[in-house]
Amino acid sequence: MNAPTPSSAPARRVDPAAIERELAALWRAEAEAQKNAGGDGKPLARTLLLNLLIFAPDQASAGQARDDVVALTSRQPSRALLMVADERAPGPGIDAWVSIFCTTPQGNGAARICGEQITVAANGPTILDLPGTILPLLLANLPTFLWWQAGLPFAHPVFDSLCRVVDRVVLDSLTFADPLENFAEVARAIREERFPAIVTDLGWARLTPWRSLTAQIFDPQAMRPYLNQLERVRVTCYEGSPALAWLFAGWFASRLEWQLASREVAVMRFEGGQTIELATAPVGGETPGYFAAVELRARDGAVFEVARLPHHCAVTRLNFGGMQTEHVVPVRHETSAEWLGRELNRLTHSATFEAAVSLISNL
Repeated sequence: MNAPTPSSAPARRVDPAAIERELAALWRAEAEAQKNAGGDGKPLARTLLLNLLIFAPDQASAGQARDDVVALTSRQPSRALLMVADERAPGPGIDAWVSIFCTTPQGNGAARICGEQITVAANGPTILDLPGTILPLLLANLPTFLWWQAGLPFAHPVFDSLCRVVDRVVLDSLTFADPLENFAEVARAIREERFPAIVTDLGWARLTPWRSLTAQIFDPQAMRPYLNQLERVRVTCYEGSPALAWLFAGWFASRLEWQLASREVAVMRFEGGQTIELATAPVGGETPGYFAAVELRARDGAVFEVARLPHHCAVTRLNFGGMQTEHVVPVRHETSAEWLGRELNRLTHSATFEAAVSLISNL
């Protein structure tokens, strides 16, 4: 992913009624600045692939969202419409800013790629006016995503206006206050036929390398029989939100078609006698709530493990049939921009994610 180059058009505070006009002026200024900067002949590309609505609960979250959108510009240039529910603002009202940011992909003659960012901040009762300001700015004939940065949107009054126009809602289960109850709400939204948008989760994207490494243990034909012998699973995440551990457990059990019999505070029991235990590890230098390890035990005593190591590595340990193996592999450094980009790449349902959420919720 290429680092964006600084734009010659910094964020500009504008009248909310003049957002489109001010954006057009920024584009003209950027084109002129590029022309005067060196005359390399590379055109300025305004190729926007999607609308990205973002609902931020505070200014700190909004800042992270801005950084992530900029980081994605080279691959997924968008019109990003950032709504900030700024409870700390000095008084009610709506303020707006516009900016564009550009990056130049590698390769001779490559066009500079630019994205747009519109920020609208509101406070108090005027938060309910955010959709009325934002929705007319959506670009027609482009897919529209809604990234709800914290918690769940389904009961929020702003969401009712937004959900009718979005194709995909991106949540972040790491921010769930009550993961089991929140996943149950997600499952209900997925099953609601009148709710047209597809629901997904950045937590699912975070688990991608760990689901892959776990599944690879059983890729060889000789290892397949162990899938029917597994009886005890222990999923460990670093202290923080336990949502990631529940989501991994839901994925694993649903893939093996285990039928949930009971669910306790940190244990899932299944009709075939299998159990999944959820554990926590001290955070130390790691990030709270992130995946740490999974240990799988079979009836014959075989043990399989995937664990996170320092310096962006993972280890797969196998102990079965009198043999022990250990394999260390690099794991790509995880960034919130990459997790978001993964979810912005698809518009279709993820059957495996939805099955995992359904199992967790016991629906």
